[in-house]
Amino acid sequence: MAFIDSRTLEDGTVIERDLCIVGAGPAGIAIAREFMRTGLKVALLESGDVAPDDGPQALAAGENAGLPYPPLDKVRIRAFGGTTWHWGGNIRPLEEIDFTDRPWIPGSGWPFGRDALVPYFRRAQPIFGLPETVFDEENWRRIIGEPWKTGPDILSQLFHTVGGEGRYTGDLWSDPVEKAPGIELYHHATAMEVSLDEAHRGVSEIPVRTGNDRLIRFRARAYVLAAGGIETPRLLLLSDRQETAGVGNRADLVGRYFMEHLTVPNYARFYPTDPSIPLGYYRGIDRDWGETWGILRMSDRDMRDHRLPNVRFQLAEITNEFNKEMHRPGMRSLRALMGLEASPEGHDMGRHIANMIADIDAVADAAYYRFMHHPDYPLRYVNVVHIGEQTPNPDSRVRLSAKRDRNGQRLGVLDWKLQRLDSEGAWRTAQQLKAGLAKAGLGRLEINFDESVFAKFPPKPHFHHMGTTRMHPDPKKGVVDADCRVHGLGNAYIAGSSVFPTGGNANPTLTLTALAIRLADHLKKELVR
Repeated sequence: MAFIDSRTLEDGTVIERDLCIVGAGPAGIAIAREFMRTGLKVALLESGDVAPDDGPQALAAGENAGLPYPPLDKVRIRAFGGTTWHWGGNIRPLEEIDFTDRPWIPGSGWPFGRDALVPYFRRAQPIFGLPETVFDEENWRRIIGEPWKTGPDILSQLFHTVGGEGRYTGDLWSDPVEKAPGIELYHHATAMEVSLDEAHRGVSEIPVRTGNDRLIRFRARAYVLAAGGIETPRLLLLSDRQETAGVGNRADLVGRYFMEHLTVPNYARFYPTDPSIPLGYYRGIDRDWGETWGILRMSDRDMRDHRLPNVRFQLAEITNEFNKEMHRPGMRSLRALMGLEASPEGHDMGRHIANMIADIDAVADAAYYRFMHHPDYPLRYVNVVHIGEQTPNPDSRVRLSAKRDRNGQRLGVLDWKLQRLDSEGAWRTAQQLKAGLAKAGLGRLEINFDESVFAKFPPKPHFHHMGTTRMHPDPKKGVVDADCRVHGLGNAYIAGSSVFPTGGNANPTLTLTALAIRLADHLKKELVR
C-alpha cells in the first residue's frame, strides 16, 4: 500500500481507479486487504493522517441534541485505523437470534441469517491476530474452568479482547498491506460529497478537499462509503446538490435508527449462595494475543418466550472479606503498603501506620482473611454490569446542523433517543436473570433500578454507532440492500456497523469486518467481469 499525502497533489487532480473507498477504519481497510492480489487499483481515502492529529480531528466535531453523549470529536478518530485507536478491543460475533425477525423488537430482522456470515467471521479472525480456537468453548473450559451450572434459561459465553500494541494503533492494519501493489491510501483527503451521474443511477465521482484546501476528484467503477455510523450518513445528507434530501435518502431513512449499546455499570449486585463459587470462567485469562473471558446472557428460547432484548451481563467489582470496608482510611493504607493501589499524594509511612492504627479492627480482620484465604474469597457480593441492544427507533438519528466546519460543510447532529421498550426490556431481562440464578441455586440478584431505568439513568454509551444506513431488501425500509448496495445506485455501497438493522449485545467490530469481507467478495465479482 502506498501512503500518499493528498496535500502534495496539484489542485484539480483527477484520479481514476477501479474502486474508491471512503474511510480507512476497520471496514474500509478490510475491503482494501481483499484486493491485494486482484490486479485491481484501489484508492482508500482518509480524512486524517496516518496517526491521530488535532488538525483533521477537528473535522469530527458536531452537536449533541438528544441523550447525554460525549463530544463527537472525542468518540471518533480521523486517522488510518479509525476508532481502533481508542477501542476496547472486545470481539465476538453477533448471535443467531440477532439476525431474526423478532415481533417484540420492532424493525428487527436481517436480510440473511447468521450462517451467511460464519465463513467471513473465520476470515476476519486472523486480521485481529485471533487463533482459530478463540471461541471454542470446550477448549477454554479446560483452561479457565467451567462456567456456572445456570440451567437452560441462562447461557455463559466467551468474549475476546484483542491485545498487543496494535490494539491502539494503525499497526494492526498496516503491515499486511503496506507493500501491496495497486492499493493507495490518500490521507488528509476529506470527501465533500457523493456526486451522481446525469441519470442519478450511479456515482460519478467523489470530490475531496485536502488538508491544504486543494480540490481532488476521485473517479472509480465502484464506491464504498466506510466512514462510520455518524460520518457516512452525514456525507450522504451533505450530498444535496443533485438530490434535495441527500443521496440515498429518497425514503427519508439516511441517518435514522441510530443505535448504541445500552450500558448500566451498576445495574445489579449478585450475592452468591456459595462464598467460594468459582469465578475463573468470567474473569478470564491473558495470552500474548489478548484476553478471553466469559459473560452471562439469557438463552434464545428464554428471549423468545419472554419477549426480551439481547442483553449480556458481565461480572465487575468483587467485594470479599478483605476489601469489604475498603473506603476506610486504614484499609486504603493497608492496600497501599501491600502494593495493591497507589499511595495517595502526601501519604508517607507514618501516615499509613496512623491510619491503620485508627482502623485497627477492620485492618486486622482484613489481614486475617488476606493471609488465611484466597485473595478473592470468601465472597460477599459481585457487581453486575448490563450491556444490551437498543430497540431500533426512527426518531433516534443523525441529521445536519446549521453550523459549518472549516471546509464549509454542515456539522452533524447526533439526536440519540430511547424508547420505553428499552427500559422495559432491560427490566424484564434482569428479572429473568434473577429468577434463573435463584432457580439454579446460585444466589440472589439484587437489582438496583426499576422498569424505568433509562428514563432515570441515561445509559453509558460505548461509541458503537449503528443503524444509520440500515440494511433491508425493501428500499422503503432500508438504505442498502442485502449486498450493502445503496438502493437505486448501481455502483455505490456502504460498509460498517451503520448497515446493522439491530445491534445485539456484542461489540460490532468483528461483525462489521466480516460484512466488509463479504462485500469485498461481491465487489470482486462485479469489477473483474
